[in-house]
Amino acid sequence: MKLNEDTIERDIEILKNGPICKYYKNTILDEDIKWFLNNNYEVIELNVRNWTRKNAHKNLKEALNFPDYYGENLNAFNDCIGDLYNKRYKGLLLVFRSYDHFVDENRSFAESILDSITYESRIWLLTGQKLIGLVQSNNPDLEFSKLGGINPGWNSYEWLNSNRKKQ
Repeated sequence: MKLNEDTIERDIEILKNGPICKYYKNTILDEDIKWFLNNNYEVIELNVRNWTRKNAHKNLKEALNFPDYYGENLNAFNDCIGDLYNKRYKGLLLVFRSYDHFVDENRSFAESILDSITYESRIWLLTGQKLIGLVQSNNPDLEFSKLGGINPGWNSYEWLNSNRKKQ
């Protein structure tokens, strides 16, 4: 399903199905990132291809500029993700590339990171800010358990399985 790019508010399109949205094709992801940049979002991109449970928190701390006292555990991540709130922007877009590699390494941990973002996104919405996570996967069949009570879906362009086939 191709959307009218002139009228679509991509943030609303994604958030109506939950704050985590999956992407297969980098070209589609890159187009959406451009939209977010043009609409006053802070964008932080993370390539998680080589992440493990052992190095994920170190990588998160560095990429998200967490403070030195960051405890490098999920509770600390939950606390610090809320501190990224910045009124200079309409919201924050966290882009995770090659997330399927992290899922293959440790599915439970990878889902816990996304679950924390889902939870915090609700809080941000109550105060007028938007927190969104875009998850790029090289596996066109990547599925997650419910995150915050919602199963993350594919973006509108790749919603159909046939639109995620290699070309």
